[in-house]
Amino acid sequence: MDGVKRLTAALVASIFLVFQAVLPALAESDDAAVLKQEIAALKQEIKALSDRLAASEERIHKVETSKTEQAPQASLPAVKAESGIEKTVTDFAREIQVHGFVDTSYIFNSNTPVSPNSRTNNLRLFDNEANGFMLNMTQLSFEKPISKESPVGFRVKLDAGQDAKLIHSNGLGSSGDEFDLEEAFAQVCVPYSLPYMYEVKFFIGKYATLQGAEVIESVNDWNFSRSFLFSYAIPFTHTGIRAYYKPFENIPVDAYIGVVNGWDDVVDNNRAKTIEAELNYYATDKLSFTANGIFGPERSDSDKDFRNVIDLVATYQATDKLTLKANYDYGWEKNGMSASAGLPSDKDAYWDGIAGYIRYAILDWWAISGRVEYFHDANAVRTLMATSSTMPMTDVQLFEYTLTNEFTIYKNLIARLEYRYDKGSGQVFTKDKLTSNYQNTFAAEFIAKF
Repeated sequence: MDGVKRLTAALVASIFLVFQAVLPALAESDDAAVLKQEIAALKQEIKALSDRLAASEERIHKVETSKTEQAPQASLPAVKAESGIEKTVTDFAREIQVHGFVDTSYIFNSNTPVSPNSRTNNLRLFDNEANGFMLNMTQLSFEKPISKESPVGFRVKLDAGQDAKLIHSNGLGSSGDEFDLEEAFAQVCVPYSLPYMYEVKFFIGKYATLQGAEVIESVNDWNFSRSFLFSYAIPFTHTGIRAYYKPFENIPVDAYIGVVNGWDDVVDNNRAKTIEAELNYYATDKLSFTANGIFGPERSDSDKDFRNVIDLVATYQATDKLTLKANYDYGWEKNGMSASAGLPSDKDAYWDGIAGYIRYAILDWWAISGRVEYFHDANAVRTLMATSSTMPMTDVQLFEYTLTNEFTIYKNLIARLEYRYDKGSGQVFTKDKLTSNYQNTFAAEFIAKF
């Protein structure tokens, strides 16, 4: 465009320079009048040519301006229409949250157990390796949260390590497999504006239990080691469908109810189903109560012998730094003795326990937590089944207290130092090559989050 302008200007200037040079000579000749007429006609042609050139330049300018306005900005890639595949996939991927952690530890048992359970912390389901390093868990979690604006989502948790092989569900891998699909479920939010139906959510698939004051991932607990209640009184995961119900926006009550295959069963071991239910009451911003229960037959090929647990949890945040928690469990199973002895029995099994927790944040990077617990396993049904121990069938009472120091070294690096003392009503622990009624453990744990 600029080149055309420059060429036109040069052409016109050259023509006028030529006229100025030859015009005086031509004026002296006899044909001066004729030449003047020819020059006047030539000037008119040049003016017409100039006008047409200017009009062409204006049209070219309008076309170029229109193209610039319609073209996408250079910094923004072109995307397809709203229904296009690329845009749909991109928008969905942006909503997926990816998290994970690596949890390792070293545990020292002052009893230095040798036999019959070599290098084992007796009756400790998760932190069970004495005087050695453990890869407790490596977890990778994918989740698309749900909301009223985006009502469909999912969660998948993939685990590897010593903890993973302890939470295996029946029908999903082998008991010795150190890889586990802890959770895999779809979730749907169904917002309602009807009376008594403020919000409803559905969870379909495999998910962690509602019961207990602790969770499978140590990183989300106050202590490194798990309580006896978490290890023996309640299940870990369920497979089925669960519904969440919040009746009112401004009334601090919500609830869950679900129908599942049972305790830690992806493939059910009988024809019956298990019911789970939970009610939460948030009395104040600092005080909350949870009551839940699970009811259903859990023995293989038996649809009548119900295993039931009532679980109660209270949490009180006294100050910004101090939080208190309490957990009580009571469980029973019809003909439960036959499940442990492998013989028909009319004797039911019972277990119960209570645990108290305290956590105080001394500094932004340093917190201290304590736990005191009592667990009663009548006839040792739960502890014997869970540990596959050679421990004699007897009434088992366990007591423990735990003190944990937690240090946030960096934003995503946590270190814990823990001391725990276990006491039993009988000789249920190992000390060297003999039995003992107590054990002491010291643990160091490191958790890297990402």
